[in-house]
Amino acid sequence: MFKLVDHIGVATRSIDASVDTLRKLGPVELGELETIERYNLKARMVRTGDVPIELIEPLSEESNIHAFIEKRGEGLHHIAYRVDDIEQALARCREQGLRLIDEKPRPGYAEALVAFVHPKSVLGVLTELVQREPGKDQAPYAPDHH
Repeated sequence: MFKLVDHIGVATRSIDASVDTLRKLGPVELGELETIERYNLKARMVRTGDVPIELIEPLSEESNIHAFIEKRGEGLHHIAYRVDDIEQALARCREQGLRLIDEKPRPGYAEALVAFVHPKSVLGVLTELVQREPGKDQAPYAPDHH
């Protein structure tokens, strides 16, 4: 079902400060900064090696990301896996008895379709399923990246 690790999501208080920290480790390729009002967050995909990192910053205290950071601190939020067919992947998860957060796909970063599987079903880690369109499937997944 999984093609590859699409990205690793990291919750942060400041995307800019996180980019500065990652630059201390080496070159960083930046994707577009997206404000995603419906989820009350900002996101930017960065590439530092083989697996992109999605930096996620809350827009306000009402954001789920803000609550996550307050409870657990900054750090690993989710692991995202690329799938060819997200509807088929969700059906397989249901068949396997996994607890879904999303019954249907929803819009994600860079026009992808995404759905989440509850961490209690997958090794204690929030799991994201990601379906990307051909031509928009190369990191750092900027909408105009070719």
